[in-house]
Amino acid sequence: MSWTTNQQAIEAVKRAKRTLIIAPENPTPDAQASVAGLLSFLLAHDIQADAFIPNINIDKLPDYLPKRHDIKNNLPSTRDFKISLDVANVPIHELAYDVEDGKLNIILTPKNGEWKNDHVSLHPGEDRYDLIITIGFADRSVMGSAFNSHQDFIFRLPIINIDHDAKNEHWAAINMVDMTASSSTEVIFSWLSDWNKDKIDQNIATALLAGMIANTQSFKSPKIIPKTLERAAELVAMGADREKIVHQLWRTRQVSTLKLWGKALTRLEHDIQNEMIWTVLSRQDILESGASEAKLDELVNELIAYSPNSKLVTIFVEHDDKTTKAAIFTQIPYEADRLGRGLGLDGNKQRASGAIAKPLLEAKDHVIKTLREQLKK
Repeated sequence: MSWTTNQQAIEAVKRAKRTLIIAPENPTPDAQASVAGLLSFLLAHDIQADAFIPNINIDKLPDYLPKRHDIKNNLPSTRDFKISLDVANVPIHELAYDVEDGKLNIILTPKNGEWKNDHVSLHPGEDRYDLIITIGFADRSVMGSAFNSHQDFIFRLPIINIDHDAKNEHWAAINMVDMTASSSTEVIFSWLSDWNKDKIDQNIATALLAGMIANTQSFKSPKIIPKTLERAAELVAMGADREKIVHQLWRTRQVSTLKLWGKALTRLEHDIQNEMIWTVLSRQDILESGASEAKLDELVNELIAYSPNSKLVTIFVEHDDKTTKAAIFTQIPYEADRLGRGLGLDGNKQRASGAIAKPLLEAKDHVIKTLREQLKK
């Protein structure tokens, strides 16, 4: 009898000597929780694993994430470099090294005789990892652009692709993609339950529930189905701390973030026929709120969750008097990269962004008009 996808993934991880878990830069709370929960579970099984999220600020990760301080924001070394010295006939007496002017100097002293150049050989060592688990990468090109400087390493290893997005292209060796799931954390919970439910302790359960709560706006999303609620109840029964999750997700929002959201919401416009909503933020709005533009992704998640009939969200941010930053966020059936291409915006199917060489309101009118024309086609 053939293995299920979950069984294939379990066997792949068990056979790997060391696994690397990765998520996109600027990850959603669901992706953060997926990485932390999965890393904690693997380490509980004494499975060698590392987790990497590009440029993540570890100190700002929520307290409910287990092993959060083990998550790395720089990709660990992927391969050793080996220097071999033949000491069969000329034994070594002493070894020392120092670093000078950016160079490593290795000083070797023989017991007798001397070494020749042909006694030394240099060659790359083995890969540090032999399996990668990705969280929330819709296709291989998105992952490739996120890890551009490590593409040789990324593309030569087998990959387990975990996602819940219907736009995922099932591009990896093993694809754990469940389009009926609310979140990647729900997909992971299903997998780990098949593996060894007894290893899902309170901390892991809390992380997985946090991802589900964050991705569904505390189960207010119209995508929720009974299976999701059953799994959430199971995690609570396992000890997941719902109060802690809710407190850190919503009750600790900074005032600066709320001010920025307030500005954006008061200027919200919509096009019911084309399922579009959009808003604008000036430089003064950003300065007065004290928030960063990075908080806009959280705003978009709120807009999508509470406006389920809106499939296209666009945010315009004034960069200077002549330039506006625009970001398009889409859901099925729209694709952000295709819609943004004619506007000079780059990205993937879910998000495209870039600069428009026009003042804020002029850029808004130009982009919305262009999008409407494209949607008519």
